[in-house]
Amino acid sequence: MQETDLRQEKKYCSRLGWALVLTLVCALVWQFALSLAALLTVRFPALWLGMDVFYLLSLVGYYIVALPLAYRLCRSVPAPPLADRGLQPRLIGRWFVIGAGLMWLGSLAGAWLNDLVYRIAGLAPVDAVSEAIGMLPLPVILLGACILGPVCEELLFRGLVAGRLARYGQKPAALVSALLFALYHANLSQFCYALALGLLLAYAYFYTGTLRAPIVLHMLFNCYGSFVVFLLPESGPLPVLYVLSWPVLTIAGAVLLVRGWKRQVWAHGPCAPSTGVIFGNAGITAAVIVCFVQAALLFI
Repeated sequence: MQETDLRQEKKYCSRLGWALVLTLVCALVWQFALSLAALLTVRFPALWLGMDVFYLLSLVGYYIVALPLAYRLCRSVPAPPLADRGLQPRLIGRWFVIGAGLMWLGSLAGAWLNDLVYRIAGLAPVDAVSEAIGMLPLPVILLGACILGPVCEELLFRGLVAGRLARYGQKPAALVSALLFALYHANLSQFCYALALGLLLAYAYFYTGTLRAPIVLHMLFNCYGSFVVFLLPESGPLPVLYVLSWPVLTIAGAVLLVRGWKRQVWAHGPCAPSTGVIFGNAGITAAVIVCFVQAALLFI
């Protein structure tokens, strides 16, 4: 690339970074607005829509504003065309097994890392994610965490970020978008498995050429990892089988991953991969800093 091209490419990447910052800012403003609305309903009870609606809006409501603004901000960033292989149920099943194994191993690594950092900080270990999910009503978990959340996150991280970073090759795009996806969760418990699943979801998007593939996979992962737990009885064989399913899926996923490793298909982009271009701009730098600040606030 020529020098002028480098400057233009940095502007493209910076816009993607600012789109993530904008999403995070929208989330903060949205939470503040919901808190004010909740206080207002104390005086005017007729305006209260119920806790389920409040929790659902808290979980995914800000995307109503954030996603259109993010796409508008990045409308000038070109996205290379993708192969059109379509949604294939056989591949969805294969990727689910692989992803379930990655999710289990990543959650174990994340839990260990979370506890380590808390102990280094001299604090009692806390799993903020599990505590937050435990507070949510079952309909909110199903609709927010298992349906709307995956749709919105895939539109943002695969459709917007990975799709446009594919200019520099699909492998670098998958890696960078997965890293930003993991940082976006802003907690250590989810970082490892969000990074691993981010890579898999990006590959599913690039391989099939449709966002439906990562959306369906994301829904399946969230349902199996969170919603199914609440449907199990407290005792009996089903909880035991569920616990045992994770190592079984991990072994099966490892076999599938090894067998299919050499059959991976990654397309090159029109621009040469460049760490300096992708990370050497104000937008991406700001997005990474904001995510780190959010994560650090958990320990204060």
